[in-house]
Amino acid sequence: MGFTFVSMIIAGGLFGWLLSWILGQSHNERTFIVSGAVVGIVYGMIDFIRDALKAIREDGQ
Repeated sequence: MGFTFVSMIIAGGLFGWLLSWILGQSHNERTFIVSGAVVGIVYGMIDFIRDALKAIREDGQ
């Protein structure tokens, strides 16, 4: 679960960088990278919590 969380953050940052490159916004590159990383953190936390709750439910059965 931890590897998935970290990979979501990295993927979000890379997506932000790619988006800034495609749009030609090199002067706003940091903004896109940070925004992508934040989206990756949020999605990673949602996925992490969902997997943890699923593991708890399976352990209780």
